[in-house]
Amino acid sequence: MRKRVFYGWWVVLACALIFFYGGGTFYYGFTAFFNPILEEFGWTRAATAAAFSLQSLEAGFLGPLIGLLIDRFGPRKVTFSGVVIAGLGFLWISRVNSLPSFYAAFLFASMGSGAAFGSAAYAAVANWFVKKRARAMALLSAGFGACGIIAPGLVWLISQYDWRTSLATVGFGLWAVGIPLSLVIRDRPQEYGYLPDGVDPSSSLAVTGVNATATVRNISSPNGAVTQQESQTSVGFSAREALRTQAFWLLILSSCLAGVAQSALGVHLIPHLTNVGIPVGIAGLAVTGMTVSSLIGRLGFGYLGDFFDKRHLIAAAAVLQAIGVLVFAHITSAWLILPFVLFYGPGYAGPIPVRPALQADYYGIKAFGLIGGLMGFGWTLAGIVGPLFAGWVCDVTGSYRWAFVIFALSTALSIPVILAVKPPKR
Repeated sequence: MRKRVFYGWWVVLACALIFFYGGGTFYYGFTAFFNPILEEFGWTRAATAAAFSLQSLEAGFLGPLIGLLIDRFGPRKVTFSGVVIAGLGFLWISRVNSLPSFYAAFLFASMGSGAAFGSAAYAAVANWFVKKRARAMALLSAGFGACGIIAPGLVWLISQYDWRTSLATVGFGLWAVGIPLSLVIRDRPQEYGYLPDGVDPSSSLAVTGVNATATVRNISSPNGAVTQQESQTSVGFSAREALRTQAFWLLILSSCLAGVAQSALGVHLIPHLTNVGIPVGIAGLAVTGMTVSSLIGRLGFGYLGDFFDKRHLIAAAAVLQAIGVLVFAHITSAWLILPFVLFYGPGYAGPIPVRPALQADYYGIKAFGLIGGLMGFGWTLAGIVGPLFAGWVCDVTGSYRWAFVIFALSTALSIPVILAVKPPKR
């Protein structure tokens, strides 16, 4: 008799496809709208990029709230609501006519995007997998990795119509894609008679290995790797307990130091390339190359995360990212885009599946959503500083170069910080 596919993998697929659309249109694709918006309104780069900094500030405050909603109502409802709100936000942005209205519409869209394209999906996957958690997270984040193919399509769509029509199309498309997919998500396997990883409830493994409701984690494992002593619900840390651990704050600091480059590139990648004379079509392809090469980091580091020390993997990824950002700072011709995407793509993407898996290993899933939301404060600071600082440097000097040189150094500083993280103890 043919064995059925474990439903957890369908949850991973649905969330990955939502990530694919959201990443390609909002997180990575919105850089295609940056110059057309500037050209229509004549705002400065720093003023326009401030919307992205405000979005990061909003995400920092809303992250814990979204985490609480995930823990209270489940990932499915939060993702569905986020898709609806984000779609409305895209439609609103397409109708703005002033800088304050642009800020308000962008913040509204980012509120929905934070719920639809973020921690809710990671919480769902963390619930469905234990021993295969890092690999499942890698496949989930691959949705973001493949989404770069959307950016050239957005560049073409804007050139054929205009940025307003293109954004409205994106909003309606999100509803058409995201609403059905969000209904595929299920919150926890136990509610449907499953155990994590597809373990047969009648097998010995259900009793001694991966039964998420009855077993206890060996937190002293040096890399947070899953053992047969796995705690998920009854022994996991509360948010208050996590806040009292040194590891929590070091994880935030390391993500902040590496995140300034990532947040700045999400806004200024195409503007920097066109600023040094590279055609906008090739610049759009650079987004595709960056995200496609990120699949190497997402899948490779995610797979290795179930077998090796996750902290060492994050540090190795930071080395690649720092090199890539330094190359990006000195791009003067199109051929330099190749080494940039080959280093930066795997470097920035490698920690994406590894960090939430490490969080679940260290703190369990009892308060996964809230703890993840609180850890998002590291990204909040990075998201505020990165885009705004890069835009200001370009306004003052006429070039982004020194901004990204500084971001490369900041990424390098995250390496000793992540290596200093130790498994938390109660």
